[in-house]
Amino acid sequence: MLLKINPISGSLEPVPSSWGLRELELERYLITQTEANVRVLSWSVFHEDLLLLSNQVRTSANKRADLLALDQAGNGVVIELKRNDVKLGVETQALQYLADFSKYRGSNFLRKFSGSLSEETVKAFLGDNANVEEINIRSRLILVARSFDPSVFSLGEWLSSKGVAFKCITYLPVQIGEAQFLSFSVAFDRSPDALYPLTFSSAAREPGIYWHNIARPDQTWWEFLVSHRQIPACFQNAPGDQGERVLSKYVAKDRIVAYAAGFGALGWGIIEDPSTYHLVTVGDEDDVLGGECRHRISVEWRATARTLSNSLSAEEIRREFNIYHPISTSVSINKSDGEKLLVRLSEFLSRSDG
Repeated sequence: MLLKINPISGSLEPVPSSWGLRELELERYLITQTEANVRVLSWSVFHEDLLLLSNQVRTSANKRADLLALDQAGNGVVIELKRNDVKLGVETQALQYLADFSKYRGSNFLRKFSGSLSEETVKAFLGDNANVEEINIRSRLILVARSFDPSVFSLGEWLSSKGVAFKCITYLPVQIGEAQFLSFSVAFDRSPDALYPLTFSSAAREPGIYWHNIARPDQTWWEFLVSHRQIPACFQNAPGDQGERVLSKYVAKDRIVAYAAGFGALGWGIIEDPSTYHLVTVGDEDDVLGGECRHRISVEWRATARTLSNSLSAEEIRREFNIYHPISTSVSINKSDGEKLLVRLSEFLSRSDG
């Protein structure tokens, strides 16, 4: 809830608003696009990476679910939007959708619900270690509404005990003068850790190979990253956000392949010391993007292109190694294929920059 301070009494009071959102309007605000023009759902709202498969998707009963997405573990995610409060019983419709969609697995699920989204794009989102045939082995449910009756959370506890991840997100539309604001908050979340095998929180895992998107396909920015031996992450540029989580997942000896949208692989390096992660202070000499992409971690570059145009193209990499370019900031690469890519990339950059 957004509160204002009463200047006379000093008490906190709700901010009144006459702005009422329709569900389709809310849906539009939740959908955003990557640099590759792939539709994803706003990380600022859901606090996780979600690839949008379809909106207003028809079920077998000829009804329409609001949003159907994939998380980075390959779970199908049914998202229902409600313009008002949700009480016990309203979510029954969403559970029916979940039951309907959960009947489909792997490529059958993609053929049925991904529309014009290519399997290549899905692989680019999930990473090369993902098995397409394991998509939607488990399904999840997210409700978005103005508020929730506590009885809904009780149901969520029961669903979680049965292995169904359940999340509730509240939103508040506020209009002050001509300015409009939307505030979102996770009110309830029972998502078992087993649903997120790609959340690398443990330093005990073996080092791997990862795509890492440098965020800005800009020559000056790339030169800065090379000369300062850094890779970035953006998001809200705040402590604890997804940018910090992305960089903090790396362990010593992870190898990263730097990627620029529209160009390709620019080089590769090794994360020697994960403790070098830091959030650049606004105005600091390393804050070269004016407050953007301030999450950084050090990398020991092994091979780099002098210019963006000298990159190894994403299409050539896909054709030669069956490795798909990344959609999100950091995506795993199959280790055996990745080893070959690193050799090829080193040879390519040596010739092109020689």
